[in-house]
Amino acid sequence: MLKSHLPLVYLCLYLGFISAERDYDFMTICPRVGCMKGRYMNGFQTSEFEAYMGIPYAQPPLGHLRFKNPVWKPRWRHVLDATKPKPDCLQKNYLLPNPIVYGEEDCLYLNIYRPVLRAGLLPVMVYIHGGGFFSGSASPSIIGPEYIMDTGQVILVTMAYRLGPLGFLSTGDWNMPGNFGLKDQHMVLKWIRNNIESFDGDRTKVTIFGHSAGAVATHMHLLNPNSANLFQRVISMSGTANVPFAITKEPLKQARKMGELCGVPNAKYINTADLASSLREVDASQIVNAGDSFKCWDVDPLTIFRPVVEPPGPDSIIPDTIDKLMKSIYYQRRPWLLGFVPDEGAVRAVNLIENVTLLNQFNSDFACLFEELMEWPERYTEDEKKQKTGVLVTEYFKNDWGIKQSNKQGIMDSISDRGFKHPLYKTVKYYHTIKGGNWFYQYLFKFSYKGPFSYASLYTEANVTGKYGVVHGDELLYLFRSPLLFPDFDKKSTEAKVIDIFVTYIVNFARFGYLVDVPRTNYYCTKELLDQRDDGICDYHEFMNSYIKGFDMKVNYRFPTAKVRLWQELLDEKM
Repeated sequence: MLKSHLPLVYLCLYLGFISAERDYDFMTICPRVGCMKGRYMNGFQTSEFEAYMGIPYAQPPLGHLRFKNPVWKPRWRHVLDATKPKPDCLQKNYLLPNPIVYGEEDCLYLNIYRPVLRAGLLPVMVYIHGGGFFSGSASPSIIGPEYIMDTGQVILVTMAYRLGPLGFLSTGDWNMPGNFGLKDQHMVLKWIRNNIESFDGDRTKVTIFGHSAGAVATHMHLLNPNSANLFQRVISMSGTANVPFAITKEPLKQARKMGELCGVPNAKYINTADLASSLREVDASQIVNAGDSFKCWDVDPLTIFRPVVEPPGPDSIIPDTIDKLMKSIYYQRRPWLLGFVPDEGAVRAVNLIENVTLLNQFNSDFACLFEELMEWPERYTEDEKKQKTGVLVTEYFKNDWGIKQSNKQGIMDSISDRGFKHPLYKTVKYYHTIKGGNWFYQYLFKFSYKGPFSYASLYTEANVTGKYGVVHGDELLYLFRSPLLFPDFDKKSTEAKVIDIFVTYIVNFARFGYLVDVPRTNYYCTKELLDQRDDGICDYHEFMNSYIKGFDMKVNYRFPTAKVRLWQELLDEKM
């Protein structure tokens, strides 16, 4: 990200996307919910496509609807102006240096983009943005539809959903059940089922896809028995439902602390109905800002307000622990594409390495802070946590209790392996072995192409251009145009070629439920094949740099299973 863009980020996200394109004629469409007026937008390599933005899918979650499951938006009688997106959901983005509160509590809106030329019903792709469940945007200035619309093959839907405490605070009972952000997403999927045919979308060919926390959410919907038949394919990039930051263990304790921070009288002891009612009276920005007081050090843990396990019911999203759901008969069998990048841990590691003040603070209490960063399960005693942390220091830091130039990759790799790669490996193994999945397909890809821009520059104020490899979020540079964050690629560049191939790869999976026109992999992945591969998992595609062609896609099967086995031993897990 260019540093000159940083002061504009919050302002532009708040004000929404204002196009610099020339004026176009408007067009009107009338699904079940009511008529709306959209507009045309320009593609990246192709001509225009249609955009319908800022469509309300639920009642504004204000007042008595705060901390409650979303409520359907009634049919409107006027012609809705759907030519501009709405502001992002209220949030404090701890991924950015010097985070501030911005956005609106009234934010349950979605955007729909479709090709101008359509022959029959088109497959539908529904994107769930990332951001640790506390931040993120569906704005076309961040999640630009141009690359996907260039294909002319699908309809794209992006959505906003409640974030942070407004999306995930819970009392652990029906008075404030939690998972509101996930339930917002679930309502969008129902909205699509009811309305997408009016946009020439095929309700029987819906693909949900997401990145980071959005990928975690896609996996959670896959595990949710109440989401059956709402989608047919899944794409999860850099996140699965079993990541360490996925679940809040003590939601009521967290809710009572929030009450105290917000001045709710006797918040420690009042009944949960009164606690929830009182919190609905507090200024929304005060609630979001109160999240600072839940941090142990600096911005850690990054994700404070997380999904929770709910009692089973028609409105629940997570009716049991993730581990049990992953072994359940209700684990939906859907074609599934999972992706990862080499340095996922950059989302936290880059600023630790680059910010001298933070680095010195972290090293001054390295044993404690690194242990907290690894988020050991609560079942371990303090002595067990210390012993296991010591093993990690030996493996990742060359037995040096501190981050130095000689071992700085250790903090990157330890966060990558703990937070992303071990959960991914476990997910793949479960899907093929626990479920006996010899008759449905699961695919894996690794995005290793390094271009001129990187999300690493977003995670710190330091100038890190070209300093890091392919980090958490970098694949998004070639899936969505982000004019607010990064300059456009030249239309004849190698990066434009990467966009074309990568987007086609993703879109074709959404169209067909399998990969086409790519190097062949042994996708018929069985337990027997997995057991034969000591140093890898089933074949996967890798997008990478090429000295000859600039870019290439090859088949690989090597995965960091040595570190995976280490984590399985440390977490006392058997596959």
